[in-house]
Amino acid sequence: MRKKNYAQKNLRSVILNLHQYTAGKSIGEIAHKYKLHPSKILKLGSNENVLGSSLKAKIAATFALEKVNIYPEVVSTELSNKIKKLHRLKNVEVVVGNGMDQILEMLGRLFLNNGDETIISVPTFTPYELSTLWAGGKPRLIPLLKNTWQMNVEKILKTINKRTRIIYICSPNNPTGNLMNEEDIKKIVESTDKIVFLDEAYAEFAGKSYIKWVEKYPNLIIGRTFSKIYGLAGYRVGYAFINKALISYYLNSITPFVVSRPGQAAALAALDDKDFVSKTLKMNSEGKKFYYENLKAAGIKYLPTNANFITINTFPIKAKLIGTKLLEKGIITRECTSFGNGGEYFVRITIGTKEQNKRVLEALKSLSLRA
Repeated sequence: MRKKNYAQKNLRSVILNLHQYTAGKSIGEIAHKYKLHPSKILKLGSNENVLGSSLKAKIAATFALEKVNIYPEVVSTELSNKIKKLHRLKNVEVVVGNGMDQILEMLGRLFLNNGDETIISVPTFTPYELSTLWAGGKPRLIPLLKNTWQMNVEKILKTINKRTRIIYICSPNNPTGNLMNEEDIKKIVESTDKIVFLDEAYAEFAGKSYIKWVEKYPNLIIGRTFSKIYGLAGYRVGYAFINKALISYYLNSITPFVVSRPGQAAALAALDDKDFVSKTLKMNSEGKKFYYENLKAAGIKYLPTNANFITINTFPIKAKLIGTKLLEKGIITRECTSFGNGGEYFVRITIGTKEQNKRVLEALKSLSLRA
């Protein structure tokens, strides 16, 4: 016990009260806990692509295994250049990271000193808050407007002060699924010289992106990922569009070799597989239509979505209870208590195949969730 106390004395004070990131449950975990066969479990809690990933990406990753004894590129230059070329950008650079999470950590490394502040509209993706705390910063949490789940722009602008360094925006937002109003985003970016990080992890499903804005606004950074529409969550490949004036500082601060050779190879090949992307978008569109029609008919409250998930409003029943009952039926979803304001009544469900969606619907209907 004495040795443990000595070790704890060396911890940074901010670490003492941190909570671990709440990830979606695994199939193995649920199979063991509820004594279910793994093949009977649906994993629909992490917004992964239920179609898997591109065959081209798998083949490319397999060939890359021949050189895994050699370190990968320090900054994934080939992948960065390919993304840049696809979007035809000027005065904008692309940086690649170990998932979106590593990009968020880099923001803290670049812009936050102890005591600096970030502004986050909640409920939303919790790593914005965690990466702020890891850097010794203070997150200022501002509730989204009820019912519309849009940003409270006036309150955000009033909250900005001399300690503010980063304003986080998620569009489509996770877990509410909605796009943020374009004029609201523009007003925030134009009203301040603070860094605005726009998370577009689900932009491909929404068909709406502001990447071109980075050419005009040097304080805007936009993050994207290969984890969702491309189905490469297990390879952890994220990327961000940043103004050219920031690139040398970013590269001087980055941890080298952050993306594996197979991960880079898979991402490069995934960009070329338009058929897989089209198939994914078609499945998602059909799934949304199915849920809208059938949830409405069943009297179950839901939030319209621009992403690859749909969120159920369980009020007045706590989402944890609904999430647990679905687990008992072998369906892994995500109860959103950890996402902040209002999330305790949200259950987020990845849109899946026709068969998966039908099974989820029947389970929801059995839980007496009528509006």
